[in-house]
Order: sequence, then C-alpha cells, then structure tokens
Amino acid sequence: MNTKRLRVFIYAGILSALSFVLMRFIEFPLLPQASFLKTDLGDVPLLIASYFFGPLIGVLTTLVKDLLFFISGAGQGGPIGVFMNFIALGTFTLVLGLITLKKKTTTTLLLGLILGTVALVLVMIPANLWAIPQFMPNWSKEETWRYILYINIPFNILKGAIDTLLGFLSIKALEKRNFLK
Repeated sequence: MNTKRLRVFIYAGILSALSFVLMRFIEFPLLPQASFLKTDLGDVPLLIASYFFGPLIGVLTTLVKDLLFFISGAGQGGPIGVFMNFIALGTFTLVLGLITLKKKTTTTLLLGLILGTVALVLVMIPANLWAIPQFMPNWSKEETWRYILYINIPFNILKGAIDTLLGFLSIKALEKRNFLK
C-alpha cells in the first residue's frame, strides 16, 4: 500500500472516530415538538472526509461511525434509527464528495453542501415512508405524511443548514492551514 493511500485511511479512521465521539456524546434536539429527532456535531468530520478524500471515503467514514454508534448501544431508534442516519448522511457525503471531487473551490464547496442538504431532505422522504410504519404501525397514511411534511422535512432542512455552516467553516479553516492535503 502506498504512503498516500495509507495516510487517507488513517485520516478516515480518525475522522470516523471523532464523528462517533461527537455523535455519541454531543447530540441535541432541534425541534421542541420532536425531541427524539436529534442532531449532533458528528456530521462535520464526515463532510471533511468527503471533501478532502472523495465520496467513497465520505460514505465509508459514515458507515464506520454508524457501526460504532450501533455497537455502542447508543440511540433511541435502534438499528432502524442507525440505518436512517446512514441513509441521510451517506447521501449528504456522497453528493458533497461527487461535486467537489474534481474541483475544490469555495463555489463547488458551497454547491456541494447545499445540494447535499437538498439530497438529504429528498431521500429521507421515501426512507421515512418505509421507517415510520416500523415505529408507529398504527399511524394512518395521513398521520405519516403530516409527520414527514411538518416535522421531518423541517428537521432535515435545519440539520442540513447547521451541517453546511459548520462544515464550510471547518473545511475552509483546514484548507487555509493545508492540514489534510
């Protein structure tokens, strides 16, 4: 294995571990009416991995972080909640990594973060149509759609906006210092 590839895997492992620790110990609700939906600062290292090392590493760091989270027994949502987190953040990191793969500029970074947020929001609609009946089997289709429209979509927009802001600031600071080059 060459030195550059080894360095990427080491950084990916460190970013996965950092993401897990931030997710495990610093999570907070965004919407008072849905305190079980939480966000955390663990998304930022995943965005950093995707931007600096590409979409595959971004998705793999997301997978490792979610596996660590599941194995640790954390999270109220159990395996379905962890899987939903992987779908959401795997989508976000994939889109960011694809858009910034060839050209790393402020414009492509912002475009990747914004489109990553849009993709996260959109992919979570069908994901929730599948997952909600697992948690709430007695809900009607109307209740499920009401939840998706009035709670889940606003939550994901807010989560994506926070991730975009923190991810942008973190990535630009790391770029300025040539830290992960």
